[in-house]
Amino acid sequence: MAKTEFESDMALVEKSIAKAKYMDSIRLLNPLLDKYKGKKEETADILNKMSQAYYGLEGVKTDNAIKYLIDSLNIRKELNQPDIISLEMMNLAYLQDEAGDPKIAIATLSDALEVSKILEDQNLILSIRCAMADMLSEVKSSIPEAKKIYGEVMEESEKLNDWENYFEACVSLIKIIRDQGDLDEASSVADRNIEKSERVISGLKTKKEIEEFKEVVSYLYDVSIDLAMENQDMEKAMDLAKKLNSEK
Repeated sequence: MAKTEFESDMALVEKSIAKAKYMDSIRLLNPLLDKYKGKKEETADILNKMSQAYYGLEGVKTDNAIKYLIDSLNIRKELNQPDIISLEMMNLAYLQDEAGDPKIAIATLSDALEVSKILEDQNLILSIRCAMADMLSEVKSSIPEAKKIYGEVMEESEKLNDWENYFEACVSLIKIIRDQGDLDEASSVADRNIEKSERVISGLKTKKEIEEFKEVVSYLYDVSIDLAMENQDMEKAMDLAKKLNSEK
């Protein structure tokens, strides 16, 4: 199927962003706002890319990345696109958190969670809850709540075989336990989940499934190697490194 004119225009933008040519991307995007004026969905897509380009160029040093994403979100709400709204809200929350507004970021994630519940998308709900725990973990008084959420995400994602959310929550939980000074408990959680990952991968059938799973659990191996080295168990660290390299 031939690309539409809009798809061709956006493909050039995507290519420019992928090459980290953010100012060039902005120069491509600005005239597109006039070209597709009045076409709401196209405009929302352009504004989303403007946010990405400005984030690449400036990070959150200015309001541009946040502003353009909010503008996109407002149009998504008009168009009633809850699937895109929830994802853009997650991205907005990360920007807000990075800009130093964790309370606003968590409120944005709470709104995203409500949208995802309407969609009844369990994987998305778990992703948002994991993101919320990430932000809560940055505030000392909220760490117990973050640990609780990570545990719940692991429990629910295991039932769904949603291993991406499971191991993301798992690694984050291990890091919190380590940062609290309990290396033995952190190592124990890591060891149990290394064993779990080996059981899961042994049951996978296709090469694609195996490759995707290896990518997911690589972070668990990384943190497990770090823990072994902190415990001065070089033999274990080397063994885990060998396993990690054999799984890549």
